Amino acid sequence: MKKLCCFKTALVLALAVCIGATSSWAAPWSFGVMADTQWTAPTDPAKQNPNGVAVSIINQINQQFITSGVKFVIQVGDLTEKGNDADIHVRALAAHELYLAGIGFFPLRGNHEVSAKPAGVNKYGIPAFRENFPQTRGKGSDVFGAANFNSPTTVSADLDGMSYSFDYGEAGNNVRFVIIDNWATPGKSFAHENGYTYGYSIDDQQAWISSRLNKNNRGTEHAIVISHQNLIGENHQDSLFTGYANANPAWQNAFFASLQNNGVQYYLSGHDHVHQRSIITSPDGASRVEELICASNSSKFYTPKPADDAKWYGQKTREKSLSQDLYTVGYYIFTVDGPRVTVDYYADDHGKWQSDDSYPNGKGLPDTGITPTFKFVKKESWGYSLNTK
Repeated sequence: MKKLCCFKTALVLALAVCIGATSSWAAPWSFGVMADTQWTAPTDPAKQNPNGVAVSIINQINQQFITSGVKFVIQVGDLTEKGNDADIHVRALAAHELYLAGIGFFPLRGNHEVSAKPAGVNKYGIPAFRENFPQTRGKGSDVFGAANFNSPTTVSADLDGMSYSFDYGEAGNNVRFVIIDNWATPGKSFAHENGYTYGYSIDDQQAWISSRLNKNNRGTEHAIVISHQNLIGENHQDSLFTGYANANPAWQNAFFASLQNNGVQYYLSGHDHVHQRSIITSPDGASRVEELICASNSSKFYTPKPADDAKWYGQKTREKSLSQDLYTVGYYIFTVDGPRVTVDYYADDHGKWQSDDSYPNGKGLPDTGITPTFKFVKKESWGYSLNTK
């Protein structure tokens, strides 16, 4: 009997060592992701969406994040419709419900944050962004456990808190987030023919990106890369690489290689107002990453363009579509559990929403411009494990 007890004890200890090697005994934790929050309906009968910010949608999604117990939320850009300082402040106020629940909020600029008129009048929203979201520089009381903040200030002081990285989680159960801003700044601003005003490019920031992703010294189990623009979109044909999807292939190859070589599984973006998962391959065919384009949190929805449209410049052959969901409001919960990352996609069970002056159900109807009460359901789950077993 004594030998049997010893055997059982040894077996339990062995199992504990095995399990500990996988999860480091750290509890799983989760974070939320949401996308563009512009209010584009020309009327707001319920008066819930001031300053071009879709507060009526944000509030409902905030409650989902609070109920789910996420540690923080990342918004992937286009916080506002017009990018004025007052609008950015309204978006910041709409995050206070998260702060009160002990949940962080980490935003980034999209193209709409640089669109205040006249161009550059508010320094492309940078001062207002920093004032309202000091947490992107690791300042203030709203970091909620995130650490190791870093920005590519050696490229330009303009990028302080615009492009940034931070870590979250315990050793063996942690993630480095690398957030990239390539929009106009006071120090660098030029308009491209695709209609957007760019600043410091991926090429300008690549050394910083690679250094923050370096798996040999970053000290985190996982790394996730986030920016507003798509690698290859569904409706928008501009890309992260300062032009259309065929622009600057050398930059693309270097960027994709830095992700693949450092074990980055996911690139997150917004901009397109659709839910889309795809595997995107670099122009040289040597590297690839899964891109998630996040569903709309706006009164605006887009329709994908045909793959043979001329302004894709033949680049759609580099995209392998995994799933798509259109005309719906959605959000994401990422769960980190040792070597495993799982993603749950939730969206309203209605879908088929109409856009802009027809939001939500059609132009001229009694409910035009009034956000419905959404019923969110889980539509998809997927994930990966770094443990090949």
